[in-house]
Amino acid sequence: MDEFYTRVSNVTKQKLYQYIKDNSTSLLDYNFRDFFHYCIQENKIQVMSHHFTNHKIEGLTIIDQDGISFSYERDNPKSKQNFTLCHELGHFILNHSGTCFTESVDNQENVLEKEANIFSAVVLMPNIVLLSKIYYSCENFQKVQTSLEVSKQALYFRLLDLLREYFPDKEGQIKEAVEEYIERNNASIHNFFHTIKEKIIAEFNQYGPSLMNQIRNRIDEKGFVSSQEIPELLYQENWANLKENIKHLKIWLVYNKGKQRAYAWDSLKLSDEQARKKAELQLLLM
Repeated sequence: MDEFYTRVSNVTKQKLYQYIKDNSTSLLDYNFRDFFHYCIQENKIQVMSHHFTNHKIEGLTIIDQDGISFSYERDNPKSKQNFTLCHELGHFILNHSGTCFTESVDNQENVLEKEANIFSAVVLMPNIVLLSKIYYSCENFQKVQTSLEVSKQALYFRLLDLLREYFPDKEGQIKEAVEEYIERNNASIHNFFHTIKEKIIAEFNQYGPSLMNQIRNRIDEKGFVSSQEIPELLYQENWANLKENIKHLKIWLVYNKGKQRAYAWDSLKLSDEQARKKAELQLLLM
C-alpha cells in the first residue's frame, strides 16, 4: 500500500479513534452516524440534499462567509449517500484548501477527491471495527455490509485496501481471501486478520478518553462528576481549561478527615449546596 493511502488513513483514524474512546462506543455496534453527527454539530455544518438530472454530481461542499454546507444526491441509494456524506466531511476534517469541492464522476483522479474517498472508507469501515466484526464476532460479509450501511463494492475494496497495508506483497492471496469471504468462506480472511490483530489493537489502544470529553459526557448525563470517577479532576491545573470549554461548569474541593474529593457540576442543574452534599456523601462512603 502506498504512503499516500497510509498517510490519509492514519490521520482519519486519529480523529475517529479518539471519538470512539471518548464516547465508549461499542465496536460491534459501531455506525458512522454518531461520529458524523458529532462533527456536524461541533462545527455547525449544514447538511442537505440536491438533485441534478444527469446524476453527475454526487456531493458538494461549500465554504463561504455564511458557513459550511454539505449536500448529496437525493436519488442515490442510501449506501452511496452515506459514502458521499463522509466524503464531504473528509474535505473539512483533512483541511483541504478551497471553498468548493465537487464529488463528480468526472474528477475521480483529483488528489483531494482521492483523499476524501479514503477518509470516507475508513470512517464507514474502521480497521478496529472490521477486526471485531469479522475476526472476533465471525460475522459474514453480508451482515457486516448491512450493519455498516455500505455497498458491497465499498466493503470489498475496503477489505482489499486494509489488508494491502499489512501485506503489500500478497495481492493475489488478498483478493482471493476477500472473494471467498463474500461467498461465506471466511477461513482465509481469518488467517490474515489473525496475523495482524495485535497491530490493529495496539494502534487503537494508543488513544484514551480525553479528560475534557470524560467530564463533559458525565456532566451532560448526570449533571455531576467527582474525582472518585475521574481521578484527574483532582489536578487543579486542569480546571481553568475545563471551565472555559464546558458551559455552566463549576469545580471545587471538599475535605473531610484528611480525605479530599474534587467535584464538578452543572450550575444550571444543581445548586452549589446540592453539589457539595453529593461530594460529602461520597467522602463518607469512602
